[in-house]
Amino acid sequence: MAAQKPVEWVQAVITRFDEQLPVKVGVQNTHTKISTEHNKECLINISRYKFSLVISGLTNILKNVNNMRIFGDTAEKNLYLSQLIIMDTLEKCLAGQPKDSMRLDETMLVKQLLPEICHFIHMYREGNQYAAELKNSACGVLFSLSCSNFNAVFSRISTRLQELTVCSEDNVDVHDIELIQYINVDCCKFKRLLQETVFKFKTLKKPAQLSVIYNLEKAFWNWVENYADEFTRLYQRPQADMAECAEKLFDLVDSFAESTKRKAAVWPLQIILLILCPDITQDMSRDTSDDSKDNKKLFLENLRKALTGHSGSKQLTESAAIACVKLCKASTYISWEDHSVIFLLVQSIVMDLKGLLFNPAKPFSRGAGSQSADMDLMIDCFVSCFRINPHNNQQFKVCLAPSSPPTFHFVLVNSLHRIITNSPLDWWPKIDTVYCYSGELRLMFAETLGRVVQGCSSHAPLRMTSSLTFKEKMSSLKFKEKTADLDTRSHKYLLLALVKLIHADPKLMLHNPGKQGLEVHSSTADLITGLVQLVPLANMGDISQEAMEALLVLHQPESIELWNPDAPMETFWDISSQVLFFICKKLFGHQLISSTEILKWLREILICRNKFLLRNKDRATAGSNITICRQAQTKLEFCLYMFLWSPDMEAVLVAMSCFRYLCEEADIRCSAEDIPVQSLLPNYNTFMEFASVSNMMITGRLALQKRVMALLRRIELPTPGNKEAWEDTHAKWEHATKLILSHPKTKLEDSQEWVNMTGFLCALGGVCLQQRNTSALATYSPPMGTLNDRKGSMVSMASCEGNPETPLSRFLDRLLSLMVCNHEKGHQIRTNVKDLVGLELCPALYPMLFNKLKNGISRFFDAQGPVPINETNTQFVEQTIAIMKNLLDNHTEGSSEHLGQASIETMMLNLVRYVHILGNMVHAIQIKTKLCQLVEVMMERRDDLSFCQEMKFRNKMVEYLTDWVMGTSNQAADDDVKCLTRDLDQASMEAVVSLLAGLPLQPEEGDGVELMEAKSQLFLKYFTLFMNLLNDCSEVEDEGQQVAGRKRGMSRRLASLRHCTVLAMSNLLNANVDSGLMHSIGLGYHKDLQTRATFLEVLTKILQQGTEFDTLAETALADRFERLVELVTMMGDQGELPIAMALANVVPCSQWDELARVLVTLFDSRHLLYQLLWNMFSKEVELADSMQTLFRGNSLASKIMTFCFKVYGATYLQKLLEPLLRAVITGTEWQMLSFEVDPTRLETGENLEENQRNLLRMTDRFFQAIISSSGEFPPQLRSVCHCLFQATCHSLLSKASVKDRKEVRKAVVSQRFPQNSIGAVGSAMFLRFVNPAIVSPYEAGILDKKPPPRIERGLKLMSKILQSIANHVLFTKEEHMRPFNDFVKSNFDAARKFFLDIASDCPASDSLNHSLSFISDGNVLALHRLLWNNQEKIGQYLSSNRDHKAVGRRPFDKMATLLAYLGPPEHKPVADTHWSSLNLTSSKFEEFMTRHQVHEKEEFKALKTLNIFYQAGTSKNGNPVFYYVTRSLIEGPCDSADLQSPCVMPIRRSVQQTDV
Repeated sequence: MAAQKPVEWVQAVITRFDEQLPVKVGVQNTHTKISTEHNKECLINISRYKFSLVISGLTNILKNVNNMRIFGDTAEKNLYLSQLIIMDTLEKCLAGQPKDSMRLDETMLVKQLLPEICHFIHMYREGNQYAAELKNSACGVLFSLSCSNFNAVFSRISTRLQELTVCSEDNVDVHDIELIQYINVDCCKFKRLLQETVFKFKTLKKPAQLSVIYNLEKAFWNWVENYADEFTRLYQRPQADMAECAEKLFDLVDSFAESTKRKAAVWPLQIILLILCPDITQDMSRDTSDDSKDNKKLFLENLRKALTGHSGSKQLTESAAIACVKLCKASTYISWEDHSVIFLLVQSIVMDLKGLLFNPAKPFSRGAGSQSADMDLMIDCFVSCFRINPHNNQQFKVCLAPSSPPTFHFVLVNSLHRIITNSPLDWWPKIDTVYCYSGELRLMFAETLGRVVQGCSSHAPLRMTSSLTFKEKMSSLKFKEKTADLDTRSHKYLLLALVKLIHADPKLMLHNPGKQGLEVHSSTADLITGLVQLVPLANMGDISQEAMEALLVLHQPESIELWNPDAPMETFWDISSQVLFFICKKLFGHQLISSTEILKWLREILICRNKFLLRNKDRATAGSNITICRQAQTKLEFCLYMFLWSPDMEAVLVAMSCFRYLCEEADIRCSAEDIPVQSLLPNYNTFMEFASVSNMMITGRLALQKRVMALLRRIELPTPGNKEAWEDTHAKWEHATKLILSHPKTKLEDSQEWVNMTGFLCALGGVCLQQRNTSALATYSPPMGTLNDRKGSMVSMASCEGNPETPLSRFLDRLLSLMVCNHEKGHQIRTNVKDLVGLELCPALYPMLFNKLKNGISRFFDAQGPVPINETNTQFVEQTIAIMKNLLDNHTEGSSEHLGQASIETMMLNLVRYVHILGNMVHAIQIKTKLCQLVEVMMERRDDLSFCQEMKFRNKMVEYLTDWVMGTSNQAADDDVKCLTRDLDQASMEAVVSLLAGLPLQPEEGDGVELMEAKSQLFLKYFTLFMNLLNDCSEVEDEGQQVAGRKRGMSRRLASLRHCTVLAMSNLLNANVDSGLMHSIGLGYHKDLQTRATFLEVLTKILQQGTEFDTLAETALADRFERLVELVTMMGDQGELPIAMALANVVPCSQWDELARVLVTLFDSRHLLYQLLWNMFSKEVELADSMQTLFRGNSLASKIMTFCFKVYGATYLQKLLEPLLRAVITGTEWQMLSFEVDPTRLETGENLEENQRNLLRMTDRFFQAIISSSGEFPPQLRSVCHCLFQATCHSLLSKASVKDRKEVRKAVVSQRFPQNSIGAVGSAMFLRFVNPAIVSPYEAGILDKKPPPRIERGLKLMSKILQSIANHVLFTKEEHMRPFNDFVKSNFDAARKFFLDIASDCPASDSLNHSLSFISDGNVLALHRLLWNNQEKIGQYLSSNRDHKAVGRRPFDKMATLLAYLGPPEHKPVADTHWSSLNLTSSKFEEFMTRHQVHEKEEFKALKTLNIFYQAGTSKNGNPVFYYVTRSLIEGPCDSADLQSPCVMPIRRSVQQTDV
């Protein structure tokens, strides 16, 4: 379009520019600002080619905007911003005007654009907050316009002058004459102005003449300052025409200056006109001038006389001062080498001039209304004198003196600022000449700052200005405090000037010659912290803005180097950290209006910091390990988090972009120390994502907040910054919530900040959890029983989860109470809460939320009365259903990890119970439908959820949901209600389909009916219901075929419902073939063809699903028990035993002996004993406080170890100890010996030393026998010892590594020479194995009768000595045992060698003699009982400790399914079972089998394969009962003689205490 129709395209761009102005679209945001800037750039570029078209369009837009009528402050501000945008665009287009457009139609400019621009210049009003800036902008447009179109502007001025020559009115309009001072003037243009003035001056009225005089002087300085080289050349090559015009005008105004008042008005212009005549001044200096120059000489004489105060007129003295300052100023634009006359003239008056202007005793003043002009005059004088003679420090001393008036200080500072900022000429001196005064200037800054801060009593919010430069004159500084006195105001002016001076040249304030490092550090710190105080200071908008700019300049890398050249890095970290800490602390404390602008500035500070660190990356961390540095990082992180919930999109995006620079700083610092970046910035990766999102184009505020909350949920690691941000936001959220609830008329749309805060708290709440991985276990309390929860309403619900005083808990409680808010805007509040909790909540908070919802709903139920059905409770239930569905539907990252940490069974069942009694009203039907949809979603997320009693729970859910099928669909008369009920049927059946998948039916316990019969009846109930539903679908569908229209939708619903019903029947039969096939098989022969077809469809589906018909076999029960054993002994990829370890952690300690026997027996039969021992021993070692307490307590690991020693070591101990014990008891040499070594227990005639020798001799004999028996040590026990040894070594290494990385080497040495680890093996072996047999040989079965008391005493004392050797410790507490310490110590090495021998190597599993491969039915039944009784606790344990990736599909699901098929032990109710009170151990029988090694005999192996024996239960005496299966004997190929084999006969003799 741009190429084919350029005019139309340009017009379209102009129209878009117009439509996107603030006056048209309202308050600007980030996107509209970007769009406006883009439109400006586009028009500026187009103006180079279509200049006239663009200027014309912009002029029309400006005209239309100026004519708009506005109402209100906001509209006025938008109008002002629109005018500024238009004029800024105009100025840049005019500044870039192409040369080929020089002949632009001047009529367009004069008649259209120029009047509009002049309007802003002429209509300037004092006090209007926008007028000054608009006038400055209009002057800028006029200046650009006059650059290339001077004739158009000059024509307007000339025309007005011509009009004024014939004007008869006294009050003439001189506005157009004022344009002279704003236009672009070069030498030629200024000459034209002079000529025009000379031509018309005489005929002008006095006001017009005064206006021309004033504006011509301004035009002169406009020319000199913009074209200084032209003025300089004027003295190199004088221009006669210029001098002629100037001389004529001089004479005209001289004749005009008849009175003192007129002289005072024209002297400043006269001195300028005289300067424009270099030849005349030259002649006057030589006294060669003619009489025509007498008036010039007289003028100079009067000027000098008035300057010294001899004129008798204060007005003339003041005018003389002005004229002399202009002379001095003009002389600085002339090179010393070009002309010396002017400088002689200057030197003749400069001393008097400085004496007049810089007299502390009598400050120069022209009255109260001329303060700003007086200071401008003094500044001009000061700057000119410095440029004339920079080494004359008289004025510096006067202005720096503390006793001088504040005006002098102000003049000094602003003069220095002008010296720095003005574009220098070659001969002007540099600012470094005055660096020597830096100390005095810093002192002035500190004193002025103190006075201003002390005098500032109000704390109104800051008002930032858009201008960052020093363009405004002092008259534009408007402070609004009405009660401030003149001194406070002057100090504010001075402070602003000082801050601008720092901004202009920071080196001036950082110069510290000859000072030490600490002094320099302190000086810089005082300067920068002083500036920082100004940033959030109330009523200091201009000063605060300039202070920010000064701080930004001070943070440039080259400036930071000057902070303290002796220690730049240390000073940087200290001072810059203080800046960050203070600004971030105040940013939210004062709630600054322009906080977004301050945040942008803070981002620039961070960029500068990183630039400096990159320059010094090799030593970037030097001095960074200080407290303020850490505090600053925390506070900055806190600040950025807080901006994330701001309703201002720009603020959010800026905060997100700031995270990039946090990460950059961490990268630099960590690369210097070669450490992971996460050690400095734990959430580094998420911060980088924040930064990357800030560069993307986000469409809308809501989309941005959703992205922010998604990233906040990824914040996993709590830090001081994010925790403080959460807590502070929570406090503000509580306050905002109270405001919303107490002001019903408040529009929630205006409370977007509250919504953002709510989402922020939900998404980031996970960082407030103290122990995220140890969430409180949820308890399962079946709603079928009695509930003791108190009835109540959710409005007054208190927290029931953990500590209700924690902010996180209070926040969730408050959210739940808002779910039933009855506020006028309650619907919007409830919707926001539902969406935010359901979609944005941090997954780590799911367990806490689930438990709070469960506790809240449980309050509705009370055994003492009916369930309270009211609107509030129903509302809470409906909201809970919606939240849960959102949570489960929304696959938030990390949700799978946390969903299963709390059980939702109780909550879901209570939801169903409550909804079940709501009735069949329309609203109740809708809630039921939503609840069914929730159930379906729940089953889709089944693998992620935790179920303590899943099969019982799902059975109960099926029971409730099937009651809703066909509830009212047939009775409903209204079609809409009928559609709703059919939707409920559909939703119910879809939920039932998901519930029945793989679900074995589990009837209620305690009804006295045999298990299989109860299952059969339950199957028949559901199957009949489904068949009736299919018949109902068929009947309604037949009726619907006769009706068109709305019935078509109902027909589609019925087809879907029929499909779901068939799936439900398939799932039901698939999981319950054993109890359901007998009821369903007859349908295949039903007389109704449709019924038979349905059965075939169901049968086809279950075959497609891979239904296993093995459950119909006679061995089904045995196979299930076999799978149960396989499940318990199942091992994960990392060697973990999920079910076995869960069982070990939940079984009561009273059943540990039985559990130890069962686990050892089962795992040994699977060749997995080593894995069991490793898991048990590792856990024991991990929990042990020290090596001395290892295996000393009554733990399950100790029980398992003892059982292994007892079973596997019985033969070894018999062979080892029986000969030794019998020798001591029956040997003649031991008959009369005593072993008592306790002096208090010696009998008469016994010798203590002799008894000690006797005990030592016996102990040495036993000890030598033990350590010499390593070759006979059983391989199973070697495996036990090796496992214990390895587990201890592994634990020691892990603990040492965690404690200190530098100690890893020591831990490895410890593993190589494991004294502590091998000591644990020896200690446990003697404590649990050897010593019990020595002390009690009869009870251990080694001796047939108890030893004599003296021998028993000796054996007991000997066991103490042996235990001390094993423990590697000496006797200290028992005095009578200390004599044996030498013996104990001398045998340490021998014992250690023995322990290493039996524990260092582990025999291969194939080489082990698995003597317990025979698993008795008693062990399996005991396992079944233990699992059944502890099923709920196992589910809780696994839900809090499971690892999906390591274990695979949850073992608990398989276990629950098997237990559901097996039913309760002996088919008795769990609550009434007495299994736990019986002693089902068959250890005596198994010990007998082990001792005689019956399992290894071929006869026993052949007998075992026949399956003619099995063990189950116990007799009345508690003995195991063996059953003889004759059927197996008859069917099997066995010779009856085998039953009398030598293998069976010993068994028969051994079961004297068994019942067969």
